Amino acid sequence: MSENNHVSISKKVETEDQSDFQFLRKTGIEYIETLGGKLWTDFNSHDPGITTLEILSYAITDLGMRMNLNIEDILYSENNGIDKQFFKAEEILPSRPLNELDYRKLFMDINLKSGTARAVKNCWLVPRVEAMYADCKTGKLGLTKDELGVDNPKSFNIKGLYDLYVEYGEGFESDAEADDCDKSNTRIKILEAYNANRSLCEDLVEIKTIETQEIAVCARIEVVNKADEELVHAKVLTSINNYLSPEVHFYSLKQMVDKGYTMDQIFDGPLLNNGFIDTEELKNSQLRKEVRLSDIISEIMKIDGVKEIKEISIAGCNGSLKPSDEWLLCIDSGKKPVLCELSSFSYTKGSLPLNINSKKVNEYLQTIEREKEVLREDATLNKVPDLPEGTSYDLANYATILNEFPDVYGVGVSGIIGNPDVTRQALAKQLQGYLLFFDKVLASYFKHLEKVKDILSVNSDIKRTYFTQALKNIRDFDTLVKDYVTDDDDKLTDSLYEELDNSVERRNQVLDHLISRFAEVFSDYTFLMKSLYGVAADEIVLKNKEMFLQQYKTLSEDRGLGYNYSLTSESSQWNTDNISGAQKRIARLLGIKNYKQRNISNSPVLIIKSTNTNGDDVYKWKVKDANGNVVLCSVNEYQLEYSATRALNEAIYQTIQIDQEDLENSLENDFDGGEVIGNIRIHKSANGNFYLEILDDSEPQNIIATHKLTNPYTTQETLKKGILDLVEYLKYDFTEEGIFLVEHLMLKPSAKDYNLVDGIGCMALEDTFIVMFDDEEDTEDGDSGSNLMDSCEEDCETDIFDPYSYRVSVVLPGYTYRFSDPDFRRYAETVIRQELPAHVLAKICWVGDRQGEIATAQSDLSNFEKTFEKFLLDKSRSAVNSLSNSTKELILALNDLNNIYRPGRLLDCAVEDEGNNLDGIIILGQSNL
Repeated sequence: MSENNHVSISKKVETEDQSDFQFLRKTGIEYIETLGGKLWTDFNSHDPGITTLEILSYAITDLGMRMNLNIEDILYSENNGIDKQFFKAEEILPSRPLNELDYRKLFMDINLKSGTARAVKNCWLVPRVEAMYADCKTGKLGLTKDELGVDNPKSFNIKGLYDLYVEYGEGFESDAEADDCDKSNTRIKILEAYNANRSLCEDLVEIKTIETQEIAVCARIEVVNKADEELVHAKVLTSINNYLSPEVHFYSLKQMVDKGYTMDQIFDGPLLNNGFIDTEELKNSQLRKEVRLSDIISEIMKIDGVKEIKEISIAGCNGSLKPSDEWLLCIDSGKKPVLCELSSFSYTKGSLPLNINSKKVNEYLQTIEREKEVLREDATLNKVPDLPEGTSYDLANYATILNEFPDVYGVGVSGIIGNPDVTRQALAKQLQGYLLFFDKVLASYFKHLEKVKDILSVNSDIKRTYFTQALKNIRDFDTLVKDYVTDDDDKLTDSLYEELDNSVERRNQVLDHLISRFAEVFSDYTFLMKSLYGVAADEIVLKNKEMFLQQYKTLSEDRGLGYNYSLTSESSQWNTDNISGAQKRIARLLGIKNYKQRNISNSPVLIIKSTNTNGDDVYKWKVKDANGNVVLCSVNEYQLEYSATRALNEAIYQTIQIDQEDLENSLENDFDGGEVIGNIRIHKSANGNFYLEILDDSEPQNIIATHKLTNPYTTQETLKKGILDLVEYLKYDFTEEGIFLVEHLMLKPSAKDYNLVDGIGCMALEDTFIVMFDDEEDTEDGDSGSNLMDSCEEDCETDIFDPYSYRVSVVLPGYTYRFSDPDFRRYAETVIRQELPAHVLAKICWVGDRQGEIATAQSDLSNFEKTFEKFLLDKSRSAVNSLSNSTKELILALNDLNNIYRPGRLLDCAVEDEGNNLDGIIILGQSNL
């Protein structure tokens, strides 16, 4: 007997929180007893203090009720819904293909022409075995043993290369009769899809049509009396074909949920256009190595209408393949088993043989295909989970508590009832003034609740973190408060909270919370930036965090992505953001403002060499903006190039050492010359024009740079705007930093013709590829050649001869302010190695110089940039001959890269005379180069 489950109302209705009036009243009285119990003993309702407590408690319950609204209601915006606060499931959960199953999903998602018919029914990604040979004495590599001309050369297999075996889908009648044009178009689409989703240090070499191995199935089947024998035969053919080559289906979101998958499981892998593929179903669709008769029997017996299998057997169609026994047939590696025309099926009902109408069977087969098409169309239309629909509420709407008091108090809209003598008016005014404090606090709380949606938004551009609103509907309000802003809540907020609201610090805390949602951390980075940029670090880090969060969808999804080398336009390979996902993510984690593939050595900084009156070489510097205008220049001459660079960095550091809010406040007044804003001093010339001087904060009398000396400001307005623009440019826009990543697999030689549609490769080279040596002697031409191929750590490899597999070279400008700092370099190298896939080995090079400088590093960086740009263009345009030369030049440029370091002074352990300044000091036994 089933139990009756009754719905009941709980006797306990108290919530004991901010929405419980009695709880708030009781808690308030307990506070009063604790603080003033000896003086205040009357806690009855008629007491004015208790009345005030009850009204405040009532107002708090209103606030509590709004706080307890559904989160979608609190975060709802009429313009953006709740999209501003959260990434959608289809935005944040998918990733680029990472493994074989992901790539198979990607290729099977390709449609034939513009329709929904699948161009790829199934495919299999197979690691390619491609050997290279090495001469350990000379370090040379070859594609064949004979090419090196030595006995018993060492060999290794290149990793990260794949071949794709394709089973073409609907629209292709058979492999032999398929339309060559459609096949070619499908291969092109596969290449486009792969290159747009290519994993770092991997490549697709060849696309092959899957070969078939025909087998024959002969069976005599008895069906039930009421069965439609043609329908049964159609289902038997479909079932056997699906067993031999399991079909992979697309499903809608609802179907995947009904299968028991969670959202993170459903959206795992690449986001597809045609729906979702069941990963377990895809795993089971691998090429069969054997066909078992028992499995075929099992599949047939599952079909409705089949009563009994009288006889059944399997065999190879051409007679060359015979089963090792009558129950098992082996399939050749890399082939797909298919039914051949020799297969025979007969059907009976009892002892009565049946004639099968082949036309009707074909109609049933077409119906089965149409049903699959309907399911596929449904999967295409239902791919996105519905977001909860919020309701828009005026959460900030606040009504003053003064109007909730009984009229006898005289503080509401009705004023004093009866005889409004002076004493009663004064008492009412005093009570109003006292209650305004609570009014203002409550009004601010309500306004804060409304702003939660903006504070917790990744895309928010708010400048404040404290909020309030004007009090309204208060009788004789202008007699209670003076200079109160009623028409602009932002101005009112600034007037009340500007001194309290450290918006940069508080906004950083909010962004830390948002970043922590994705298990990301900026604490170490923030600590290093504090030591490098001082006061300005908070604002710079805030900008870095905002950019990181705004681009997080790409930074998360593309973290293992390689660059797309198939894009042929020059703008797609240089001065572009067509770079690897790892580069983008590393750049944002390191605060690199511009991660585009570009000429980094073409810097906005100029180090100018000249000769002084004594004939000695001296150096000065200039900093230009994006338009080529000089924004800062040195006032002193320096004997060393490094000293000039150091003074440049110091000038930029001193310029940005002012909080943005303090800067804006300082610019509210006009200037007469001589005023100092942060470390910027305003100088007024005799003709009334203005220019700026940058001071050293440790020695304020020391001028280290000037701004607008040759083209001064003529008005107060242009002066103020110029100061803001200067600080903003140097704090947020000025950069000399960038990052290059070279995948060694892209440098791999190949005998393949690059222009073949079915094959992708590089070029056949001569003897420019060098590996590590077993001995320490150089080659005959004196080039050791080991710079490119070994890693940065000494002696970490001894017997590795493969310079291509899962290796990258990361090139960064070592002369910039942050990148010349040893601590930041160590942090950056840690980030690079952590963010690269675990199987990818990186060689990290900090190189220089700027174009036009005295070549302390022999223009390593600019030479590398020229050769790398040429290589990328040749690679994208399939220029076989020029690609061979550009690859050689790039390898030589990589070998010629030299790490540069900040100049230092070599001292012993006794450094007492240096005080606390250890900058640039190399201490024996304590310093790491």
